[in-house]
Amino acid sequence: MTDPPLYVCDLDGTLLGPDATLSEFSRDGFNRLLRAGVQLTIASSRRTVAMRALMAGVELRLPVIELNGAFVSDLESGRHLHSSLLSGSTARAAVEAIVATGADPVISAWNGGIDRVYFGSRMNAGTSWYMEEKRTYGDRELVACENLLSVVEREQAAAITGFVRDAEGAALAERLKDLVGDAAIVYSARNYYCPGWTEVQVQHRTAEKGAALPALLEACGAVGVEVIACGDHLNDLGLFGAAGRSIAPANAHPAVLERATEVVGPNDEDGVVRYLLKRHEEAQDAGA
Repeated sequence: MTDPPLYVCDLDGTLLGPDATLSEFSRDGFNRLLRAGVQLTIASSRRTVAMRALMAGVELRLPVIELNGAFVSDLESGRHLHSSLLSGSTARAAVEAIVATGADPVISAWNGGIDRVYFGSRMNAGTSWYMEEKRTYGDRELVACENLLSVVEREQAAAITGFVRDAEGAALAERLKDLVGDAAIVYSARNYYCPGWTEVQVQHRTAEKGAALPALLEACGAVGVEVIACGDHLNDLGLFGAAGRSIAPANAHPAVLERATEVVGPNDEDGVVRYLLKRHEEAQDAGA
């Protein structure tokens, strides 16, 4: 007998539909799998407060990868079990570069005991959407701050996020990469929930889903088990590389489709959950 695999699933573009919600089919299907003993958890660029809202009604019990790997956390309490945070000098350079675009960044920070999301008064349409979405999820950790540099001087940053027009996204990402060097990862992607705006995010170099996988496995008590990764975008490639097998929905980025072990139906057709249900039923039939 071998241990059952652990499925580690991305949210946006993978489990969630184009409207950033989990369908009733996927919600029910996830619960059917969990109740049958299938090991499932989440690896997302989102924070646990958003995960809890988006996955409400799903009986997830295992720890999750939060903020791309900045944290491995208990989903229900938000308590961090592992962290990868930016140094003060790297965070300061990122804040200054994003401030220079004309709109303040958003800083996800941790002081060793409390999470906070700091935002400034200078917002563009992309930043405003980002903050409003957090308010929609009832995020009570939002803090207005006129001096964002003071935040990174007294607290550790898990993620520094800015929004620019799509045409300016590549240039800002390259500028940030030059500034932070090997100390950090710069994620850059067009935001399909807010058309016309590119989200650029700076995080510690090990705040990456694949790099966070060993800490997740330890927290889950699953060291040595096979990992099957499900994801759709470039920030899932590290997880694909660290997993034994990988699954991508048909809507995934071309580079992700190329790396996937298997391509399933798109996110607007609940492709990943349908695949997991089918795989579980086939395993049951084979064992009957």
